[in-house]
Amino acid sequence: MNPATNDVGLPCVHCGLCLDTCPTYRVLGTEADSPRGRIYIMEDVDRGSLTLDAEVCEHLDGCLGCLACETACPSGVSFGERIERFRPVLRSQRRGARALWRQAAARIGNGRFLLAAGMAVAALLDTVGLARTRRRMPGLGLLPASARGALSALRPPRSARDRSTVPAPAEPRLRAAILTGCVADVLRPGISDAAVDVLHRHGIEVVDVEGASCCGALALHAGRHDEAVARARASVARFAAAGVDVIVTTAAGCGAMMRGYDRLLPGDADAAEVASRCRDVSEVVVEAGIEAAPGAVTGDVVYHDACHLKHAAGVVDAPRAVTAAATGRPPADLGDNSICCGSAGSYNVDNEDMGRELGRRKAELVRASGADVVTVGNIGCILQLERVLALEGLEVSVRHPVELLAAAYRGERVGSDDPR
Repeated sequence: MNPATNDVGLPCVHCGLCLDTCPTYRVLGTEADSPRGRIYIMEDVDRGSLTLDAEVCEHLDGCLGCLACETACPSGVSFGERIERFRPVLRSQRRGARALWRQAAARIGNGRFLLAAGMAVAALLDTVGLARTRRRMPGLGLLPASARGALSALRPPRSARDRSTVPAPAEPRLRAAILTGCVADVLRPGISDAAVDVLHRHGIEVVDVEGASCCGALALHAGRHDEAVARARASVARFAAAGVDVIVTTAAGCGAMMRGYDRLLPGDADAAEVASRCRDVSEVVVEAGIEAAPGAVTGDVVYHDACHLKHAAGVVDAPRAVTAAATGRPPADLGDNSICCGSAGSYNVDNEDMGRELGRRKAELVRASGADVVTVGNIGCILQLERVLALEGLEVSVRHPVELLAAAYRGERVGSDDPR
């Protein structure tokens, strides 16, 4: 069956209002690398008038899946569903070194031990003065350089009590579970630690979920549909049995994936229930009545919207409110906030050149802003921005909003001299 034969919502009228929001169209300026052009291609493939040869696959495979085109579309076209149906077919068409590299990258992305080894190698290279060279390397250039983090990654995930410096509330207003134990938690465990602290401080008890791991987002984005479904089913089983009021995510991509479990697993009542209870940490904290503690940032701070928070989940104001609570003032927008930074799951590994160019453009916006801190609510964006800022010689700290708030509560300062 052709990947586009199933119903995917309203038809595209090809008005072109999506063009300026598409990162690849901005860089390449070619119709086939725009949302409208890709829809033309997918419709032609569906009709049988176009073959999925190498050139056609290249245009479709270049899509980041950022969903900015959906936000811009006045007709409500579901571009994400269309391209998602093609991902498995595109994956099957890859050949040669690029296909092997993508397979390796996918395995690294889901392996704690490989990630730990990569972090240790990154730390070694940085220590001997090869930090800038290391940042240019595909894959390795995105990893944080942390020997301590590499050792921590090899240990079993910690409990909420071990993570927190703030005791759990004696009479909680809500019981929450946090998605932990996955790739994001390996690469930046401090985000989950901060989330537990902040939630406890706001009267929300964080409970442990046995065996929590990857939600399946990376697999789905890479076209490994069966693996994504299997991971989703395992995740649903764990969280449905947890008996919590809310499921908290700290990564935009993970949150978007879990909010869509009811679509990925149609007819599964537990999947629908988990999807309905999934919220970004910033939303939960704001709804709990956010407690301000300004003073965490030593200089100017700018905020950049993670694509799957803004375009998939529609979460725009809450992360800004969390940042403002930690700094005493609303953050300025980085600029071009609707345009993807080039991370997009594993896109910056799969499509190294385009990912780096999009990141470089964000680095130039950071340079122009003069900011000391960039906040963004997604681990992939954080790693991408840290890499491109380092390559551009900019000493700017990149933090999750909840990290800033936790630092403010602890009386810590965050700025361009941040040791992270």
